[in-house]
Amino acid sequence: MSDVKNDDVHRHPIFHKDPEQWLQYMNKEVLVVTEDGSEWSGWVYTVDPVSESMVLFQFEEERTRMEIVMGHAIRNVTILNSETQTHKDKFDKLFRTREQESFSEEEIERRRNVLKLWLVKNLLPVSTTGNNGEILSISDALYIEPPYGPENCRSTNEIILGRIQGLIKNMPADHENW
Repeated sequence: MSDVKNDDVHRHPIFHKDPEQWLQYMNKEVLVVTEDGSEWSGWVYTVDPVSESMVLFQFEEERTRMEIVMGHAIRNVTILNSETQTHKDKFDKLFRTREQESFSEEEIERRRNVLKLWLVKNLLPVSTTGNNGEILSISDALYIEPPYGPENCRSTNEIILGRIQGLIKNMPADHENW
């Protein structure tokens, strides 16, 4: 027979901490003090809930720096600036591929609509998902991200992935005029 309180002591901290605790730091400027007294400041891109490590970015005039502060070393975190939207946009641009950057927002939207129409014409159940409806989803089995080419498909099912990629590769340029 085990003691429930004793089991709680040996559980990983991920089971004790509320994820909201980590989400409060996302896209905000923070000052992190480590156990050795070092200070790290930057804008929080993400926090790993298992290791409790924080990924910080400093946006400078000519370059962007990234620091990873290991969770076991963090003693204190203080929010310095809560303005999130400006740096959320910078993070979004930071991790776009060159191909995504070459398309305007209007062109990305046009490509999404054309592909969605093509998939519907081929009797596939397409819906949109993501924060701004930017990801096309086929029955939650396959996801297509901007800029909506065959290489932008994600699926754990190799058969579905191959078939949809083939369908996208064979999409006629003028199919929307049919």
